Amino acid sequence: MTELERLQKAKIPCKETGIEVKHTFCSVCEPLFHCGIDAYVKDGRVVKIEGTPDYPVSNGNLCPKGHANRQYIYRADRIQTPLRRTGPRGSGQFEEISWEEAYREIAARLKQLKAAYGPESVLFYSGYAKWYRSFLQRLAHSFGSPNFGSESSTCHMATVEAWKDMVGTFSAYDVQNAATFMAWAVNPYHSKPTQLRQLYEVKERGQKIVVIDPRVTPMTTKLADLHLRIRPGTDGALALGMGKLIIDNGWVDRDYVEHHVHGFEAYAGYVRQFDLKRVCEITGLAAKDVERATEWYATNKPSCISQSGAPIVHHRNGYQTFRAIMSLSAITGNYDVKGGNFPIGETYSHQWAGFQTREHEFTHATKPKDAPPRIGDRRFPLWEHFMDEGQMTDLTRQIREGTPYPVKAVMAFGLNHRMFPEPHKILEAVDELEFVMSAELFMTDMCRHSDIVLPVCTSFEREEFKVYPGGFATYIKPVIAPLYSARPDSTIIKELADVLDLDDPLLRSGYENCVRWMLSDCALSLDDCIREDRPVRVPDARPYEPGAYTARGYDTPTGKFELYSTSIERYAPGLSPLPTYTPPWDRAEPEEYPMVLSVGARLPFALHSRMHEVPWTRSLRPDPMADLNDGDAAALGVGEGDWITIESTAGTLAVRANPTARILPGCLQMYHGYREADANELVGSVHLDPYSGYPGYNCVRCRIRKGGGKA
Repeated sequence: MTELERLQKAKIPCKETGIEVKHTFCSVCEPLFHCGIDAYVKDGRVVKIEGTPDYPVSNGNLCPKGHANRQYIYRADRIQTPLRRTGPRGSGQFEEISWEEAYREIAARLKQLKAAYGPESVLFYSGYAKWYRSFLQRLAHSFGSPNFGSESSTCHMATVEAWKDMVGTFSAYDVQNAATFMAWAVNPYHSKPTQLRQLYEVKERGQKIVVIDPRVTPMTTKLADLHLRIRPGTDGALALGMGKLIIDNGWVDRDYVEHHVHGFEAYAGYVRQFDLKRVCEITGLAAKDVERATEWYATNKPSCISQSGAPIVHHRNGYQTFRAIMSLSAITGNYDVKGGNFPIGETYSHQWAGFQTREHEFTHATKPKDAPPRIGDRRFPLWEHFMDEGQMTDLTRQIREGTPYPVKAVMAFGLNHRMFPEPHKILEAVDELEFVMSAELFMTDMCRHSDIVLPVCTSFEREEFKVYPGGFATYIKPVIAPLYSARPDSTIIKELADVLDLDDPLLRSGYENCVRWMLSDCALSLDDCIREDRPVRVPDARPYEPGAYTARGYDTPTGKFELYSTSIERYAPGLSPLPTYTPPWDRAEPEEYPMVLSVGARLPFALHSRMHEVPWTRSLRPDPMADLNDGDAAALGVGEGDWITIESTAGTLAVRANPTARILPGCLQMYHGYREADANELVGSVHLDPYSGYPGYNCVRCRIRKGGGKA
């Protein structure tokens, strides 16, 4: 082997091999903490991927999804050119058209619908990606529609809603400075590996870590000092029982409660019913473990509670459970202190980086006045009060019923119908619309039900401005040219504003100019970011000073941490202002469904349905599988890989079995998003939290039987 052959085989970047290292980041998962990537590029093609050393948050690490980016970029089902539907919706019959033809048809259809039914008849929807959302929402507003929605209708934003309800702003947790960490439904090994280095560091310093999770996970076995293996959906009862123990043992921070908490007496009266015996009966936990966890949290201070985006709020009782859990930070004085939970603002694209931009002003500058209610506003009034977007779990109903007004079109940027319960109902409703556009990377089922399909770019093929905690900002540039005729979402949004002839010169000036405008008050200019290949520190970024928010008063109607919600009392009078506990399912469901199914847990190599068609990651779990307790499997006569049938009141699925001791008896866990067996079909479309509209993905009654699969 020659020296050149050795260099080429090792993919060494140099003049001889023609390989160049360019910098970007992975956008497959974790939209807040995209991990830095060194992309090895030869002849315009990515040939190797490594993590970028010293990159904010990721520090050079990549998870299996990040390492699979080459296969993700070059997936066989990438959409290559704009398409027009020629057959029935869902048939997959399309013809190739030019961008100009696509834009002309989109503009003509939207203008027609706007004239006939009003601009509110058009929904503008964003999928999992966050980076272009402010631009798409501004496009909706400039068009005249109040209807912007996103997958946040089922992910993360219910926690934002709850924090706004309690303290007026979203809040996070300071695990770095905590003496006790209450890790409620946390498993970063599978969902947020960027956090692991920090957790190992605090563990080595002696931090107490309590993990509350029905499953045995790497987090419970490698980092937990105490694992509370709770029954699914009973976390609210545990939190209220902890509240009673804190009060009974005199561990309440009386000074904080007296000056900064609203509704403590009503809360204290309510939790009296959650004595230790009752709590243990509901949760299945041992009394000594509940007592020890509570004492650590209340006395080994400062203490913080994990801020996870979905596991808690993905229950029919999730919003109130989340409030009950976070109320513990109020009664113990662990809110807005170093090492506790603390308030954070938003710098850009749902991320806090210690400085301000004008993103919110940009997004809402063209918001239509006196517009009709957004989709979901009347059904979920608390969501409407706190959130700046519609609640999309009500979309199917409004399309079907046409009340309070008809929805006639969807402009879908990455709409994955599998993010919703009983996802087939979304497609059925979409088929009733007069016009559907999808902008996507891959030929999804939603694309097959669209009239026009537009190809978009991965993060390797486009520009993006992004901020990181610690005061960092970056502007990535394309490391390869857009594949085929794909265009960035931001370019498509700008060009749609042009063809619709919207009165919005800033939006029509393009992505870079809009970001430049949003940074106009910052000490760092966009040009500073563009000049650098890596994230740079923003000179006026400042870390939050604990206690500052408390000193000025909270942005709630009472100016305090509200255990008793005056907002619920005012805007949703039929719901409880106190963080009450109710069972996680409808008691009217038949008792012949004795088992509990969770479809919300992550796999380390998957993200929703994004990685199911990537050969490397799909090979790790090629068939849809349900994890079930090995004792339950033995009772059924089921072994590894055998077919089982899962039934709920919503549907039936046949999948392979994966017996394991990591799952509690009577419980099942199945990863969602598989096209051939989507677990979300087992979740009823009415199985929703009345406070947030969130689906109860993590607690669904079901039953199982052996067999039912392929021969």
